[in-house]
Amino acid sequence: MAVKIVKVCSSEEARRIDFEASEKYGIDPILLMEDAGNAIFTVATKEFGLNSRVAVVAGVGNNGGDALVAARKLSSAGVSVRVVVVGDTEKYPEPARRNYEILLKTGVPVHHVKTREDLQVLESVLDWCDAAVVGLIGLGLKGEVKGLYREVIDVINKKGKPVVSVDLPSGIDADNGKVRGVAVKSRYTVSFGLPKLGNLLYPGFHYCGKLYVSHLSYPPALLNSEEIKVELNSPTPPPERVKWGHKGTFGKFLAIAGSRYYYGAPYYVAYAFLKAGGGYSRLAAPASTIPFIAARCSQVVYIPLEETTDGTIAYRNLELLLNLVKDYGIDIVAVGPGTSLNEETQQLVTDLVDELEMPIIIDGDGITAVAKRPEILKTRKAPTIITPHLVEFSRLTGSSTDDIQEDPVGSLRRACEYFNSFIVLKGAHTLVGYPDGTVYVNLTGNPGMAKAGTGDVLTGTIAAMYGIGYRDAGLAARVGVFVHGLAGDLAAESIGEDGVTPDDILAYLPVAVRLLREKPDSVVEKYFPDVV
Repeated sequence: MAVKIVKVCSSEEARRIDFEASEKYGIDPILLMEDAGNAIFTVATKEFGLNSRVAVVAGVGNNGGDALVAARKLSSAGVSVRVVVVGDTEKYPEPARRNYEILLKTGVPVHHVKTREDLQVLESVLDWCDAAVVGLIGLGLKGEVKGLYREVIDVINKKGKPVVSVDLPSGIDADNGKVRGVAVKSRYTVSFGLPKLGNLLYPGFHYCGKLYVSHLSYPPALLNSEEIKVELNSPTPPPERVKWGHKGTFGKFLAIAGSRYYYGAPYYVAYAFLKAGGGYSRLAAPASTIPFIAARCSQVVYIPLEETTDGTIAYRNLELLLNLVKDYGIDIVAVGPGTSLNEETQQLVTDLVDELEMPIIIDGDGITAVAKRPEILKTRKAPTIITPHLVEFSRLTGSSTDDIQEDPVGSLRRACEYFNSFIVLKGAHTLVGYPDGTVYVNLTGNPGMAKAGTGDVLTGTIAAMYGIGYRDAGLAARVGVFVHGLAGDLAAESIGEDGVTPDDILAYLPVAVRLLREKPDSVVEKYFPDVV
């Protein structure tokens, strides 16, 4: 399988693509608008057929101009079309103005909504139609949707007709997927050139419905530019599992995890490594916890550790753990899941991170520990993978959760560069960031996975990917995230999202890896947007 690369752009990058297409390649913007309208036409006729009645709701910007081209194309194909233009048509820029004037001459019915009193016209047209094309606001969105446009979107959503949105659902922020006050609930969205961050990050992804992408007439050099450093997370197939391999061939893993009150985290980390294909899993945990964990999982090799009075891992285990890693030739270490916030244990975690000379994954309470001594991350020579959720990421970076959500990709990129680490920012559509500023958007996973323990399964899965042969730490993180989400999706398909537990994700890890190994194209295509 050839790796499918789809870049993802910000609003600024989308504007730069437009500018360079015109200035560098001489592509007239009216040609691109024609391409955009044709892409909308293609999706509308594919999804609604030629016998449907289609309302086209257009704003007075270039996003609306794209919709007007689609209206003309639909009408010329015999589709019954009515157009509603929202706003003052004197504000149309070129080339939208030209397409508006052309449309008026074709005889397609054009209605105008300029005041709140005109909304009854919109309601009448929406009552008449079977489906709608909506191009009110695209990249030009600034702040919250207010006034007439907000009322128009409310009417569209209230009518509940199937909608094809132009580039982005109107009201969705192109750079973070946020709903700016109100947004069009779409069944389909056609994004132009490249998908925007707002098409892929929640809640924007939800408002898009099924996502299509049209490359229009943009030269490939613009769409594949190395300056665009966000991509969809497209995994490479697993390395061959050699027939003569032994347990050490597929990775030797050590998890340093658990405490008196956290039995699940160490179990899920250590067992997920095996379920996802890893060879040799060791778990170093407080001695008193091991009999209980071992009763659930006899496949793991256990290393009992001395404890603090709180039942956490004592600092005096440091030398033992460092020697163990060397003596057993451990390939990758996970540290932090369920280790608690005990001060002595937190000190142990940070010193381990500082002194271990192989790839490590820092999760859970380990993130809290290193947040107190971030300088140790910058100087590590071996790769570091950190797997925070939003609150842990806030703690690590010192940024508020609101600021992070306002600019998730930028926040992640800056953190990866600053900490010299691969960071997996967990959430709906997890982001995987590289120290070089590259960010990958993962599309597997579902809300049923929002359960305690799911992140621990992810940590073990990433370690397994490293163990089975993805010896690039960033690639192991990316594929681990993809496989983990795919396992969760398979579990949800089987039993429903509500009942998915970390144990179900564990159960489906082998199936997910097998699918990626045997049917990689079908797996990747399932999650990527269709190209029109």
